[in-house]
Amino acid sequence: MKKAIAYVSDIILGRTGEVIRRDCQVELISQYAADNDIEIIGWFEDEVYDEDVLMRPGIQGLLGCDRPYEMVLCERVWALSRSMAALEPFFKELERRAVRFECATTMWDCVSQKCRHRYYSRSAGESHATQPGAAVESTVKVRTKRPAHLHFSHLVK
Repeated sequence: MKKAIAYVSDIILGRTGEVIRRDCQVELISQYAADNDIEIIGWFEDEVYDEDVLMRPGIQGLLGCDRPYEMVLCERVWALSRSMAALEPFFKELERRAVRFECATTMWDCVSQKCRHRYYSRSAGESHATQPGAAVESTVKVRTKRPAHLHFSHLVK
């Protein structure tokens, strides 16, 4: 069983001002952990969203945890930031410690995809840059058939 630390913070959704509450995130992370054979050994949280990720009290507590763990779990990367520049120091610290980062919810925004790309299909601690002398897998081209008609009329009122 993999060991993880979970992190939550209130996530404010852009222009709407709606909030994904921490208790909702806890439920989703807990279910993800149960489905993926992950034991959560600690929970850390911050109430207020701040772009200086490393200075948040919950993140400082997470990084100060002295129990062994293999990954940090969030419901979505937005609990930390929507900016790769703000996330970079945190990710570098995780990589220095050979700790993975995983999200319970799959999002398709650029930051979420970059995070998945950074941690997908490589072991923790490995640099996200291509290693010198590493073999590059060949790509397979896939052809898709163009649809005969595009139907958008149902989207227009």
